[in-house]
Amino acid sequence: MTRDEADTNLELMPRAVRDKLDRVRLKVHLKEWQALSLAERARLRDLPCSTEAELQAYAVEVDALVRRVTGKPTEKLHGA
Repeated sequence: MTRDEADTNLELMPRAVRDKLDRVRLKVHLKEWQALSLAERARLRDLPCSTEAELQAYAVEVDALVRRVTGKPTEKLHGA
């Protein structure tokens, strides 16, 4: 798989998503990320995550998606 293919199908978590997860202090494992649909991955990539309200909404969205695919709450980063 080329880098462009990986970016298109979001098989790997983009840097923008990793940065957003850091801001909301959540950890999403690669297997969890890959269990999400392409539309869900694109949504997490594209959702805004700057204001306090956006941060809260992003965290809720991530947790709901991870719970749906794993049955468990999203792991919090250490110190969260």
